[in-house]
Amino acid sequence: MQAPPSPLDFSRPISTLVLTRGELSKEEYVFYAMVLYRIYSALEKGLDAHSTNAVLAPTYRPALLHRASRLSEDIACLLDTTLDEWPSHPLYQSLLTSPPEAVRDYVAYLEKLASSKDSMNHSRLLAHAYARYMGDLSGGQVVKTKICKAYDLPEGGAGASFYDFGVLHGGSGTEEYASHSELLRIKAWYRQGMNEGVGNNRLLKEIIIQEAVTALQWNKRIIEIASENTPVGDLTQAKKSQRAQESSYAVPGLVAITTTIALAHFVLVVGGFGARSSGGRFGLHCIIPWVRGNP
Repeated sequence: MQAPPSPLDFSRPISTLVLTRGELSKEEYVFYAMVLYRIYSALEKGLDAHSTNAVLAPTYRPALLHRASRLSEDIACLLDTTLDEWPSHPLYQSLLTSPPEAVRDYVAYLEKLASSKDSMNHSRLLAHAYARYMGDLSGGQVVKTKICKAYDLPEGGAGASFYDFGVLHGGSGTEEYASHSELLRIKAWYRQGMNEGVGNNRLLKEIIIQEAVTALQWNKRIIEIASENTPVGDLTQAKKSQRAQESSYAVPGLVAITTTIALAHFVLVVGGFGARSSGGRFGLHCIIPWVRGNP
């Protein structure tokens, strides 16, 4: 069977990619947030367990980057329940007992890397963290604006806090949200940390590059889940009559764009911060100088 066409025309420059059509109700968005919670929980447990790994340590800033706790807060808010109670919701229980194949397999894969006795497999987690966090730092800000508007959520706080980042050198006290310029600084810091962790080890570079391709393939499958008409139960049993009035918005294209942006950033990093193909467009062959140690 031929694979369905991608929701994005990847031959177009990333700056001109447009949102694809397709809607997620609030209920379906909650389900998607639960899917992300499963993935980030597995990924971040691995990062926590191997925080002293020489490849992972330079970019290990859980207070700044970790998303699982924020997703938990958002889900509780959207379900109008508590942090302790939402995991018992039938929607999440169905995800645990009968997960979509892509979710089940990706979570198992991340857990396998983390539990491996081979430190090289621990290092592979860097590629998965990069693919996720760079998309969140980039296109995720566009998604947040749409979510807040569609579901009448505050710009800052629970409900859409998954897309909020603090500042790179923030102090204690009231949380300070990153501005656009601060997000750019965080991304630059992450790229620097990635290069510091990998160093000039050609074999390690090749492994991380291949793992990044694997990470993006997994995330493409997760995007497809958001594009499907996933049958889910009642969001809250007390509000059945309001289901027809739930807001919806075009999510699949937005989520796909965040992953595409992550790929573009990855090419920037492995290409030596600025290597470009002819015509000013990024090409995967930009990774070659990085592998050879000549950025």
